[in-house]
Amino acid sequence: DFKSHPRPGHSDFSAVQKYNSFNDMRGGGHFSGRLTLGLVAAGVIAKKILKKATFNCEIDSIGILNKTDFDSKLKDYLEVIEKDGDSLGGTISLSIKDIPNGLGEPFFESVESKISSMVFSIPGVKGIEFGAGFEGTKLLGSEFNDLFIDKNGRTATNNNGGINGGITNGNDIYLKVAVKPTSSIFKSQDTYNFKENKISTLNITGRHDVAFILRVPIVLENSVAIALADLYLQSKKIQF
Repeated sequence: DFKSHPRPGHSDFSAVQKYNSFNDMRGGGHFSGRLTLGLVAAGVIAKKILKKATFNCEIDSIGILNKTDFDSKLKDYLEVIEKDGDSLGGTISLSIKDIPNGLGEPFFESVESKISSMVFSIPGVKGIEFGAGFEGTKLLGSEFNDLFIDKNGRTATNNNGGINGGITNGNDIYLKVAVKPTSSIFKSQDTYNFKENKISTLNITGRHDVAFILRVPIVLENSVAIALADLYLQSKKIQF
């Protein structure tokens, strides 16, 4: 009874408050990752609109492991966490080549805001950064600045992630997202029961991924493709 005893980290409580219990609780309802099927389908079409653009998406980390450790340690790591009834999150990076320059606007229609709006529609995404991101704050301005090296605007570094002033600059768009650990875990959790008006033990059953981040890369790249295709069509002033 997730209405009375909502799962920690999940949308059960906020959804009941928002929709006055009219939301579908089964399988998370429209808060479920299953709903990303539509994003993936639309992204396939968006990529055809972008034509020359190529997308490269990969998982950088899962829990405490970096991708350099995946081949030798990931399988055992996942099994240990699963046996403990717990879950893992991680980070995913995405780079997009051959995106036209001049897409986006300085403020409300900036490339970053359009992409972020789509990315945060993916359940479980809790953070996004572009280019050097938060690590870039450790650099000096002279180190962070991307020096131009040719007449096409190509730069020696890409700390701005292919975007300046909310507008694509012709370099690769680069971003990274943070994906939280799966909320539905098998480990017992002592959390408030609104029916009994006290904290009681919640035990979740069913089938749940120990690290649903493994399913996210294709969703991420297709969601970003939708945002970029939208900006591309606006730049072409195509009338439907």
